[in-house]
Amino acid sequence: MREGDVSRPTLQTLHLNFLKGTLGVKRSAPNWAVLRECAYEPLQFYWFRAAIKFYNGLLSSNSATLKQNLHADLKLVPRAKTSWALDILRAVEGLRSCDTYTQAFLQGLPICYSEPTADLRFINPN
Repeated sequence: MREGDVSRPTLQTLHLNFLKGTLGVKRSAPNWAVLRECAYEPLQFYWFRAAIKFYNGLLSSNSATLKQNLHADLKLVPRAKTSWALDILRAVEGLRSCDTYTQAFLQGLPICYSEPTADLRFINPN
């Protein structure tokens, strides 16, 4: 996951600074240690889970219009400069199963959001 594409590093920085201040540790304390001590995950995890739940919700929707819009948006991904589908594809870049998630997404197949989230744990948030 490339920082800045789908996350807000400034929001995450503010969040981490707040947590470090609350814990009373130095600003140089490792982010992972602070997040684990507070039982938090990096904000990208929450965004990623919500985006995959949204996508899966569109797939399982009873609305033919929603499904047609989803498939039309997926077809536009190669030519689009910005779209939510492109943001999700950028988010899976760097994950161990990137190709699997990309193919499932582009083919309109559901994605189990717990699997990519497990991969996200190997990416350093800072």
